[in-house]
Amino acid sequence: MSIYFMVPKVQEIIEDSIIKNAIIPPVSKGLDKVIVHIENDASKVGLKKLFKNKRFREWIEDRISIFLNDDVKYAYILYFDKNGKIRYLADFSKEDRASYWQPFNALGDTFKRLREKQETVVIKQSDYTGLWITLIKPIREKGTVKGAFVIDFSIKKLKEIQGILDRIREFILAVTAFIVFSILISIYQFIRYKKDIKKMYIDPLTGVCNRLFMYENLDSIKKYPYTVMVIDIDFFKRINDTYGHDVGDYVLKEVAKRLKSCIREDEDILIRYGGEEFLLFIRSNPLSEDYRYKIIQLANRIKNEVSRNVISYNKIKMKVTVSIGISLYRENIDIDQAIKRADMALYRAKQNGRNRVEVYDKGLEANDKGISVIKEAIDHNGVVCWYQPIYNLRTGKVVKFESLVRIVSKDGKLIYPHQFLNSIRRTYVHVDLTKKVIEYNIKTLLDNPNMRISMNLSALDIYNDDIVDYLDFLIINKKLASRLTIEILESEDIEDYSYFKEKIMRIKDIGCSIGIDDFGTGYSNFAHIVELHPEFLKIDGSLIKDIDINPRSIAIVKAIKYFADELGIDVIAEYIHSEYILKKVIKMGIIYGQGYYLKEPIPIKKSA
Repeated sequence: MSIYFMVPKVQEIIEDSIIKNAIIPPVSKGLDKVIVHIENDASKVGLKKLFKNKRFREWIEDRISIFLNDDVKYAYILYFDKNGKIRYLADFSKEDRASYWQPFNALGDTFKRLREKQETVVIKQSDYTGLWITLIKPIREKGTVKGAFVIDFSIKKLKEIQGILDRIREFILAVTAFIVFSILISIYQFIRYKKDIKKMYIDPLTGVCNRLFMYENLDSIKKYPYTVMVIDIDFFKRINDTYGHDVGDYVLKEVAKRLKSCIREDEDILIRYGGEEFLLFIRSNPLSEDYRYKIIQLANRIKNEVSRNVISYNKIKMKVTVSIGISLYRENIDIDQAIKRADMALYRAKQNGRNRVEVYDKGLEANDKGISVIKEAIDHNGVVCWYQPIYNLRTGKVVKFESLVRIVSKDGKLIYPHQFLNSIRRTYVHVDLTKKVIEYNIKTLLDNPNMRISMNLSALDIYNDDIVDYLDFLIINKKLASRLTIEILESEDIEDYSYFKEKIMRIKDIGCSIGIDDFGTGYSNFAHIVELHPEFLKIDGSLIKDIDINPRSIAIVKAIKYFADELGIDVIAEYIHSEYILKKVIKMGIIYGQGYYLKEPIPIKKSA
């Protein structure tokens, strides 16, 4: 009978062990990565302001969604205001959501302890119906705990444990407590909870692994010689925009199914890496003579399998293709670097027409080394902007400055845009660099309240919600925004002008004005320009610098000037490199100009 009375104590030991070893670690580890991101951004603008940004809250909710399952009843972020009160910043719960800044009146002593010790707290609940345990993780702002990430686990999981104990109670009477403990841990941890862990690692839409699986299992992946492929659905955004997200989701599921049919279930790993991007780890033998041939053969089989048959959804029939970038296994390259190399090869596949396979090679390796210099500059404050004045040519006064990016390498060498922009175009480094340029220019505006700046963004930047969200995030008010003009370049990257116009309107809503750069060559389209309502047209420098020798350039410049005057749009002449060009530009009636003859780009301390 003594063993019978040990059951409650055994149950408590097992419950504590499961909480410590099975329930908390997978969630806690994932939350730590999200919290690091929150703390980094909060250090710049403050935790409270950070969560006022709707886009940021949506981004966090997307990351937290992978942790939400039937075991989690509530998930929310709290803030400790200056009056000592606790308030909601965000609530990710599936039901009974609190609103932003709503007071939170529970667990006061617990949060006091959290702020003092700055450590994760786990509470077994007894006062709140339906809750089992609460996980509380501190969120710091410049070293001080200003908030907390809270996860409440449902009592449902505890009832499962109690159900198991009830069913084996009679068995416990016949064996020692040690054996019972071992069997329960085995049954629960290795059978029941294993299923829950598996659910956490699977993308619910496509049924393949998700990014969390990759992050949590990198050590296991590194043990084997994997070849990395990045697979991207061509023109997927166009499918979503044309047919809607239901069709887009169906295409994702169908493509994932076709990808899985080409790989080995027990050896290869397929991951949904982004919206329409998949990551494939192929376990291979790089020492075999036909290693490269077999990998490329597999990639082509995947490409052909996706495009072989149309995808049908109701009455819609779509021919879907994929582009694939490959990074072959190399012993001295880690997984992160291999993924970046495969991504560079993917970019080349897209540049070369899509629906094709490209392998990372020595040509891309040269680019890779250049990218490393840029990335190092991004990480160590080596991204700077120089400023070239734009003058009113009639009065001689500066009306604004054009921001021109420069990279300062580790050895102090200055690297100019034409030396690196093409190599990082369409890569993650380009996005990081653009954000740094935005940061630099916003700081310059804040430090120089009378200064107006014109900053270049490409069509790809405009399409990128992450970049535009960041611009919106850093601009603190409309007055600041009114001193910033975004110069855009019409190019082949603009595939849908209606959608592009929507993106431009988002920038105007932030409060920035729009200018058109390099107008008069390439893809310039008068009709589209009218719809964008720009503040100015900047005539392409190749036309201005030739107006002293090329009658065709003179005719084009006059036509642009006439067109702009009719619409009430200012014109800026760039590349004014001599006194003759300056006089010619003024004679043609152009009011604004810039160029090395007037003043070279220089650091802001000299410009201001």
